[in-house]
Parts: sequence; structure tokens; C-alpha cells
Amino acid sequence: MTNSSQAQPNQTATRLKKSYWGLSLGKQFALLLLIVILLFVTVGFVLQNRLEQTQSILQDLTLTSLPAMVKANQTAVMSNELLASLKRFSSAMTPPEMRIAKFEIEKKLNKIQEKINKTKSSQTQIHQWALIQKEVTELTHLIEEKFTLAAHIKKKLDKLWALQASAKQLNELKQNLTHTDVILQTQWQLTFLQTTTLAYVTANIRQLSELQEIRLTTQQSLDKLESIIGKLPSDLQSQIPPLNASLENTLIGPQGLIEQQAQYLRIVGRSRGREYFIHNMINDYSNIAGRISLNENDTLNEKAAALTNDMKAQKEWFIGAFFLLAAMISAILAIYIHMIKRLKLLTQKIHTMTENQPKHEANENEIDELFEAFDQFSETINSQTASLKTLSLTDSLTNISNRRAFDQQLQLEITSNQALSILLIDVDFFKQYNDTYGHLCGDEALQKIALILSGSAPDPTTLIARYGGEEFTILLPNTTKQKAQAIALKIMNNMQVENIEHSSSEVSDMLTVSIGIVTRQQSTITNSDTLMKQADIALYHSKEQGRAQITHIDDIKKP
Repeated sequence: MTNSSQAQPNQTATRLKKSYWGLSLGKQFALLLLIVILLFVTVGFVLQNRLEQTQSILQDLTLTSLPAMVKANQTAVMSNELLASLKRFSSAMTPPEMRIAKFEIEKKLNKIQEKINKTKSSQTQIHQWALIQKEVTELTHLIEEKFTLAAHIKKKLDKLWALQASAKQLNELKQNLTHTDVILQTQWQLTFLQTTTLAYVTANIRQLSELQEIRLTTQQSLDKLESIIGKLPSDLQSQIPPLNASLENTLIGPQGLIEQQAQYLRIVGRSRGREYFIHNMINDYSNIAGRISLNENDTLNEKAAALTNDMKAQKEWFIGAFFLLAAMISAILAIYIHMIKRLKLLTQKIHTMTENQPKHEANENEIDELFEAFDQFSETINSQTASLKTLSLTDSLTNISNRRAFDQQLQLEITSNQALSILLIDVDFFKQYNDTYGHLCGDEALQKIALILSGSAPDPTTLIARYGGEEFTILLPNTTKQKAQAIALKIMNNMQVENIEHSSSEVSDMLTVSIGIVTRQQSTITNSDTLMKQADIALYHSKEQGRAQITHIDDIKKP
């Protein structure tokens, strides 16, 4: 039973072979030609199918993945540019600077909005961007209100100058007064002067708690002025009360200097907090685009892998088709040999046909070229990102580090246990320098000062930065108080050697600087705000001592 079942397929194959070779020569060629045509149709169908798949993948890469990566990169660049503009806006010292920075912000916002309108963005991005625009508008209002209050405060100070002048005019009446009345008038004038001095202290306060103390002290001084009025002669009693009333209204009235300074400090705090909030929101917006780009990048890798697999499958199809074609050629050759025995006249013709068989050409694989182009694109993005980071940490005028770079490095140095010194440097009477010589000369002077600072502190671990306007900072890691003072003295000497002319200075005929120094002892725990506040106090002390001075915070005698 088993032998008969095995013999049946063999008998079937034998009958097919005999039936094929029993056909006429024309039918044999027709059958082989039909098989070859079917083979080429099948291969053509497979090639067309693979070509459409490859075209679809490349189209997805071109229209979806790569644009998403470009958009993410552009979003990161525009977000960093917007952050830089916001920083300049919030740190503007004058109304023109504020208006220029505001114009830049509006320009950046419109540019990003146009990008959102032209490209397909997610609902999360659109919602986040709407919130950013709203917060930026609120920040703009706060900054404008801050400048408005600053202008009001200046008007109050100008009014105090006028009151001081009116108080001095009372000296003309001393010749008609008794010795006791002269003493009382002098006592009133001294108290009046002390009270107006408190006003200038008020304008420079940066904390609300200190402002409350000034308010109490001012009220006490005003009460003392009122107590003196009753002891004065009638001539003075008719002239002094209006001055007292005007002084009281200017200082502690509902819209007085102290109240306006309090409003100013509150707005400064709110604007700083809103700036940090906007900074985080913009970073989140950029991160959303980055995550979308990352997802598209993953999709890109998956599609590229699928394309590679398809190419491998296509190669296998080519190999299979080649072997099938080779088999068909072998069959034709077999028929050709069989025909030699039957038709010798066709030998040369068939020989010529076999010599003209087309050679198989392998297709080129462009996946490697695509990946190479993708790698070059990624390198370009990384290079642009690195360049942008460098620009964001460098002051464009002096080509030294900016405040952001200083703040970042200070945070790193604070985490160490080494000694740390900071020099806060301010150019004396720089506004007068600009007014006298022009802003171009002012810019050149700042560049020269940056070179002087770099030459005075050449240690590679030292960070020299432009802190803002005419202020510079030097971060001195592992530096004691004595070393920091030596570097500060070297800066002073180098400034004298450079001898930059300054005819409008009130302390010298050349450009000078005031320096405040603070030192964090080894293993001492502190924070950046405390160090910078102490450095600012030391700098303020140098200015109070007549400018062109060096003051270490430890050398200031506490009252």
C-alpha cells in the first residue's frame, strides 16, 4: 500500500515530462515564453509595490518628521530669543531702553504667532502660547507702571529740593531775631534737613520692612518739627507751618513718597515673580515642541527601519527572481541543446541570442545616504544650539560673560566648601561720561574696562562678567579677603595707567571705578542673594566715601 502511494507522484511527474517534451517546438517555446512573461509581470508588480511603499515612507519623512524637527529647533531658538528680550525688558534702566525692549518682545511674539498660524500645532501648544501672551501683557503693564512710579518718585524728590530752598530763605530773618529764637530756628532747620534726608534714603530702599522703619522715623521727625513751631516768634509761625505741611504731605501723604516707594517695591516684586513664571512657561512651551520632535524622531527611526527591512525583502525578491530567471534560461538552454540535434540550421541564431542575454544590474541603496543626510542635519542643529547657548551667556558689547553666566557659575561655586570672593564694580559718574563724550565713546570705555578687568584677574578659574549697564562683577573661587583686595587694588592701578579721560567726573579727571568686596569663608553656608546684597552694600559704602574707593564688607563699621 505504501509503495503504490509513493509511486503515484513519480508516475505523474514522468507523464508531465513526457507530455512537455512531446509538444511541438513552437508550443514548448510558447509555454516558456508565457512563464517568463508571468515572471516579469510578477517581478514588476512586486517592484511597483515596493516603490510605492518607499515613496510613501520618504514622503512621510519629508512632510512630517523632518518639518517637526525643524519646527522644534526653530521653537527652541525663538523661545531663547524671547527670553533674552524679556530679560532686557525687565532689566531696562531707562524708558527708552524699556520701549526698545518692548518693541523687540512684540516682534518676537508676532514672529512666533505667525509660525503657529502657518504650521500645525497641538492644542496644548496653542493653549500654552495663549497663556504666555497673556502673562507677557501683564508683565508689560507692571514694568510700565514701575517706570511711572519711578517718575512720580523723582518729582517728589524735586519738590523736596524746592522745600529745602524755601527753608534756607528763612535765614534772612535771623538778623531780626533774638538769640533764643535763632537757636530755635536753627534747630527747626536742622530737623527739616534731617527729615528731607530721610526722603532720599527712602528712595533707595529695596525692602518693605525697612520702609516701615523709615515711616516711623519720618513721623517722629515731623512731630518734632510741629513741636518747635509753638516756641517760634510770630513772624516765623506764619511762614514755617506751610513748609511743615507741604513736607508732611510730600513724605507720608496718601500719595506721598513713602507710599509711592512701597507701591514701587511691590510692583518690582510682582514683576520679578511674573518674569520667573513666564520664563518657566516658555521653557515648558519649548519642551512641548521638543517632546513632539522626539516622538517624530522615534517615528522617523521606525520608518527608516521599516524602509531598510523593505529593501532587504526587495533584495530577496530580486534574488528569487534572478534564480527563477536563471532556471528559465537553463531550461531554454536545455531546449536549445535539444534543438541542435533537431535543427542544426538554427544553431548560430540561438547562439547569437544567448550571447545577447541582458546582464542583471543591482539597484543602488540610498538608505545610507538618507541616514548620512539626517546625521548632518542633526549635527547642524547641535551646532546651532551650542552657538545659541554661547551667545546667551556672553555680553555682546564687551565680549565677556553676562549676568546669566555669572549667576549660573555663582550657584555652582556656592555648592563647594572653598573660600569665595566677589568683586562688584561700578564705573563712577558714567552717565555724565555718556552725556559728555557720547554713547559710542561710552561703549568703547566699557570695552576698555572689560579688558582691564581681564588683565587684572587672569586666573582661568576667575569669571569676569558685565552685571548690567556700567556694573561689572568678578567671581574669584578659592580666594581669600586679602587676595581679593589685592586684585581690586590692581584694578585701580591699571585704571590709572589706562588713564581714560573723564572731564565731567567729580572725583578725578579720568575714569574711575568704585569696588565692593564680599568673601565667603571656607565651609561657610550662605546663598547667592546674601553674597550679592553684601557686595552691593560694600559698593554703596565706597560711593558714600567719595567714590574711586575699595570697600570690603568686613571693614564696614556697624553702627
